[in-house]
Amino acid sequence: MRNNTCTKRLKFRGIGGQALVETALVLPLVLLLLFAIVSYGLYINAVDTIQQAVRVGARTAAIGDTLGCPGDSAATQLSQGHHPTVYGAVDDQLNHDKPWLSTGSGSTAIPVISYAAIIGNDANPQQNNVIVTVAYSYHPVIPIPGLLPNPVEVAQTYQMMVETPQPSNGTTPTMPTGSPYEETAQWTQPPPPTAGVTYLIQPGGC
Repeated sequence: MRNNTCTKRLKFRGIGGQALVETALVLPLVLLLLFAIVSYGLYINAVDTIQQAVRVGARTAAIGDTLGCPGDSAATQLSQGHHPTVYGAVDDQLNHDKPWLSTGSGSTAIPVISYAAIIGNDANPQQNNVIVTVAYSYHPVIPIPGLLPNPVEVAQTYQMMVETPQPSNGTTPTMPTGSPYEETAQWTQPPPPTAGVTYLIQPGGC
């Protein structure tokens, strides 16, 4: 009886030790997969937030508000009795989701409007469209090599019919460089239009 009891105990200890080893081998992989899913989910949320921001920016441009400058705040402009700028609308939309729109420690990433343009309709000038591209340097919570680098550059474009024309000094026929288009050369997808187009500029500069 004693020999049988000892044998059973040894078997149980062997099974318990095997389970512990298997857990130690599998758990890191499971945790890594879980963190990767969470990190990629937050990235998808960031892309969705930037998509919403570019829609708001295009809407602001479509009703005739000017381009503005990086760092503008629509809330501040409205409180001062001014119309919000395109930059102000974009920045405020992104600020709503700042806790989840991770920019990494020490990062000063801000949205950049790569280009904002009015595309002319030669057949019907009342059907001009505004096209806006917003770019953002997103730093994922947990980078995923080969899939989610740090940072990952996100650019979204939206187009909308113009309701109110821009002021006469708020556009230019040639694509401007420099502020407020700091990263214009970097963002060419989709390529900016080249025919029948005027680009938004900020009257008075930034």
